[in-house]
Amino acid sequence: MPEHSGKQGSTALVTGASYGIGADIARALAARGHDLVLVARSAEPLARLAATLEADHGITARPLPADLTAATGLERVAEAARDADILVNNAGAGLGLSFERTAWAQERHMLDLNVVAPSRLLHAALPGMLRRGRGRVLNVSSVAAAGPVWQGTSYGASKAYAVALTESLAYSRRIRTSPVALTALVLGHTTSEFHARAGIPPSPPSLTLPSRYVADLAVRAIHRRRPPVVCVPSVRYKLVAGLLRHLPHRLLALPHLADDFTVTSYGADRPGDRNRPDDGDQVSAGGDGEDGVLSAEAHGQGEGQW
Repeated sequence: MPEHSGKQGSTALVTGASYGIGADIARALAARGHDLVLVARSAEPLARLAATLEADHGITARPLPADLTAATGLERVAEAARDADILVNNAGAGLGLSFERTAWAQERHMLDLNVVAPSRLLHAALPGMLRRGRGRVLNVSSVAAAGPVWQGTSYGASKAYAVALTESLAYSRRIRTSPVALTALVLGHTTSEFHARAGIPPSPPSLTLPSRYVADLAVRAIHRRRPPVVCVPSVRYKLVAGLLRHLPHRLLALPHLADDFTVTSYGADRPGDRNRPDDGDQVSAGGDGEDGVLSAEAHGQGEGQW
């Protein structure tokens, strides 16, 4: 899959494809001639996107509505991933409360999306890629993986797993000597539906990247003859990620250098103070690249983009 060449007849599976960067990655892949399997919980937006991409690019786009936090939904998507030439693990979630204030059901939901689901889909897709002698994997992570940017939460740790898994496999002899490549996309603040749907104030323009720009850059990166193992969009975020990785973490306790969720949890009460953790009425994380950190009524899905 060298740079600038579309791969007619190849199939890309994209999770969290309904909105935001997942949808933009799907658009960039369709523009290169890849057929698509589009995954998210929301069937209607998936169907609309699939129809648009088929009409605009003459490819086949199959909507696959599925809840990646449910075993049956995850296995249905894993079955589709076995035949994928490109796997984009974009679905994910973030929480708007500090760790001690969340319900365990929320934490488990986030870990299912950020850790379990991408691991399962990669486990399903990789053997076929190696057998066919071609394949690309894009695991969407976050600058928060490089250090405690979202302090007091498990979000950064879950995103660090995506980078660690990508590096562990990408540098292995089996992958290095094959035509298969894995890349971790390390996001900073990205303009998409995430912040608006979450009710999070917009980031400063100097720290914000357009979702379409990031998606195009990521898709170009995985089409290189030798894709990068870690892809950080823009020089500014390369600098931020480098500083987070190497600065003493105690410096991040200085004002305005990180979000401390034990101090500001978006004004929300701890779910357990009002409801039982498993009753389904919680201040919830999102998942699947749709809604980000949002209220419980929506139970939407979104990629935390910081």
